[in-house]
Amino acid sequence: MATVTLPAGYTKAEWEPIVRKGRKLIKQKSSIQFALGDLVIDALVGHPRGHGEVGQVIDLLAHQIGINAATLRDYHQAATQWPEEKRRPDVCWSVHRTLAYVRSRYILIRKDPFDPISKENRWTVNEAEKVANRSFDTPSNKDERLARTRRLLHSDEDAAEVVKEMITRPEVRSRVVADRRARSLLREAQYEHWQEVDREVEAEAELAPAEDAEEVEEAMEEAAPGISYKEAPLEILRLFGSFASFFVSLQRIIPQVHSQDYTEDTKAAVLDNVHKARMLLDWCESAITTGRTDMDKALARLLEDEEGE
Repeated sequence: MATVTLPAGYTKAEWEPIVRKGRKLIKQKSSIQFALGDLVIDALVGHPRGHGEVGQVIDLLAHQIGINAATLRDYHQAATQWPEEKRRPDVCWSVHRTLAYVRSRYILIRKDPFDPISKENRWTVNEAEKVANRSFDTPSNKDERLARTRRLLHSDEDAAEVVKEMITRPEVRSRVVADRRARSLLREAQYEHWQEVDREVEAEAELAPAEDAEEVEEAMEEAAPGISYKEAPLEILRLFGSFASFFVSLQRIIPQVHSQDYTEDTKAAVLDNVHKARMLLDWCESAITTGRTDMDKALARLLEDEEGE
């Protein structure tokens, strides 16, 4: 092992075994990262990959093997750009990833650059980034442009700002929504957003001071004119609360529905629940108008089936 720069307070005998062990661990980690990338390549052999299929395979595989999907996607991209015979086992995966879209990468990686920090001739991520940034001053193809963009938009905040700006362009919006996986991710993000909003609203309601009670009562009276919430029975207040929750939830969820993406079984399941909801509402209407709260046999069977599931 070449002599390495020592940190203050360490002897050569203390420091070099630590470095050797670290480099051995990095080599093992790099081997696993490439192996996972190759696993995705193998999984895609003989299967379509033109309309979001690659993303779907990566997302599902990542979930089932217990890894972050974005991480597995990085492994796959690096593996596709570095055939096994072109990789250097003694150079870490991160360097390979950084050089993945440099046109002369197969030649460049054969020679170790000088690392001014450790004073050694060896590949480091820092040196790889210098080479990659110089190479991408004038990217010449789609892969190089995307690779440079990913590096520039490393932070989530920067990426979000650019995405918000880009989707103001009609052609960009059209291309995004035409991709099935992109639509699925957007719907998932909307669902997660409204879940978070609901949690925040519930938390604020729990923390609301007692003096806000009159204001809340006034808002409820506006929603149902003529009702005195001080005198209304508890079960009626609960009904209004259930209706309000139902109305708000549907108003948020239905705009996210894209029936063209659903199977016939999925549509049938939703319509079955719509039918059940109508039956329950009819029962509520009958109880209010006639005073009869017993349910008919069809509804009783429906609820028994639900409990049985």
